[in-house]
Amino acid sequence: MSRDDYIEVSERIRMFKEAYPDGSLDSEWHYVDRDGEQWLVVKASAYRSQTDSRPGVGHAWEPIPGRTPYTKGSELMVGETSAWGRALAALGIAVHKGIASAQEIRSAQARTPDL
Repeated sequence: MSRDDYIEVSERIRMFKEAYPDGSLDSEWHYVDRDGEQWLVVKASAYRSQTDSRPGVGHAWEPIPGRTPYTKGSELMVGETSAWGRALAALGIAVHKGIASAQEIRSAQARTPDL
């Protein structure tokens, strides 16, 4: 994967704050069991203003424990970053190269070594 192929979430956040200086990001999370494994599910919302009634919403999930040295112990941070990227993409921010962020692609590659 080339870094030129995907947009970093930090870049999407920068673009969001530039377009919506009063905007904010929020998230919530919970655990689910899937096929005998525990997963952390994160829902993120990107509000363009304090009165935004239709924010961009994105979801992400990460296995518990994380499956790489980089995600183990950082599952919430990884999931929240991915969910924020998707919430911002739902607002149309930096979707010219697709919805998935560079972080999501790296995470997927770590879960599936054949990628």
